[in-house]
Amino acid sequence: MVASIPNDIFQFGTTAATAAGFSQGQPCTADLTSHGTDGIGSYEDGRLMILNNGEAYALSSDNKATPAPMDTRLPFAMVTIFRPTFRMEVPSLDMESLDDLFSSPRLAHARAVNTLAPFKVVGMFKFVEFVDGGEQHDKKGIVFGYVVPTWMKGICGPRIHAHFLADSGDVGGKVVNFETDVATLSFAKTGRFHLGFSKSQDWEDVRL
Repeated sequence: MVASIPNDIFQFGTTAATAAGFSQGQPCTADLTSHGTDGIGSYEDGRLMILNNGEAYALSSDNKATPAPMDTRLPFAMVTIFRPTFRMEVPSLDMESLDDLFSSPRLAHARAVNTLAPFKVVGMFKFVEFVDGGEQHDKKGIVFGYVVPTWMKGICGPRIHAHFLADSGDVGGKVVNFETDVATLSFAKTGRFHLGFSKSQDWEDVRL
């Protein structure tokens, strides 16, 4: 088995396969922490997953978060041993400005255009808008996810692929937009990417 190195990404399945309806999981929640401290994913029943500092939560379609069952399987998961090498205080941040920042020449060697980059935003969120249309306002919490190069969209998802978890541990979901007050942004650039696939016959029948 490949040794886990900080900020390497271990992924099972692809977002293209999930979008095509493939929902057979192989790794279960308990397997994730052997390769990561932080991550995102989705379960066979459609719930989402966020792994934050080694603790996994299942996120329902109505944006409720609960501790994730250890034996539940995931058709899609991206996890990493998150050890940020860059950290900054930002007075205000949203999805667009986050994308702009990672693409900006101002970051010099830290920018992430063609490289995957795990990141975490910690602070007070004025609002968080979720993929299902729900919203939360004035919540302390974290957004964890990955900056995804355009060439990896079908593998890893949209440019900013991230989930939210409130500090209270009872609210979360897949993020489509957010806005913070003063927040801390930490991130790293990934040096290696490991991808696993299902061995089932159904996987071979997926149209990708």
